Amino acid sequence: MAATKTPRDHKQPKDKPRTITVMGATLTIDPAVFDDLDMVELLYDMQHSDENPDASFDIVPFLRKLCGDDYPAVKQALRDPDTGRIGFDKVGEFTTQVIEAINPNSSRS
Repeated sequence: MAATKTPRDHKQPKDKPRTITVMGATLTIDPAVFDDLDMVELLYDMQHSDENPDASFDIVPFLRKLCGDDYPAVKQALRDPDTGRIGFDKVGEFTTQVIEAINPNSSRS
């Protein structure tokens, strides 16, 4: 007797744009954004910023490209209501959570 399969229709396809909510920001990301050498270079540079301190500024073009039209809403969601600032710790946490959420090998799908 064959085992009953659990339906997976509640999961979003891993090769199609996905709508996710991270830290109060809802955005739609096409995983194909990472099928771009420029994007991968930005990610690489950020991960190796200890070798090149100027690479930490690559977070801005990376987030703009990753978030697309949702970028202003993401900034607003991350903004501290008391200071009006968007702290880099919060940006780093957000970026990590977004990458985990869209990673096809992630268990958070």
